[in-house]
Amino acid sequence: MKLPREEMAFRKEYEALVTQRKLTTVFRPGNRIYPNFRGYKRAEIITARVIEKPGSDQHEIAPVFNDIRMSIQITEIHTVDIQKLIPLHFEGSSPDIQDVHALISHLEYIYGVAMKTYGHEVTRICIKYLDISPNPSQMAGRG
Repeated sequence: MKLPREEMAFRKEYEALVTQRKLTTVFRPGNRIYPNFRGYKRAEIITARVIEKPGSDQHEIAPVFNDIRMSIQITEIHTVDIQKLIPLHFEGSSPDIQDVHALISHLEYIYGVAMKTYGHEVTRICIKYLDISPNPSQMAGRG
């Protein structure tokens, strides 16, 4: 399923980490370096979005997003064999993803596919937030 390339989706449980600008390292399965599927480029400015209701690539169901939109910039992006990740690679990641085992479990749960499908390759993406805080108009109807 094709989604806007200039956006990066974050699951609802990470909304606070995103809006507080604490989540600065994310992992995606496979090679997500542009021009690959859902790929990004270093220094690219994109929009962070929060998924309110997950979709399904298998069933071609698009996710439903809430109104939060934050500008972020890709500061670093590279692929790595998931087994070669070291503790330093997890700095800036969510508290529940701080080691290889947790990352494998997480990605297999989220994407519904074994990591071996991707040749055990992950893309590590580091971001910086360009918004100081969410735009107040984006918070309308919340609270």
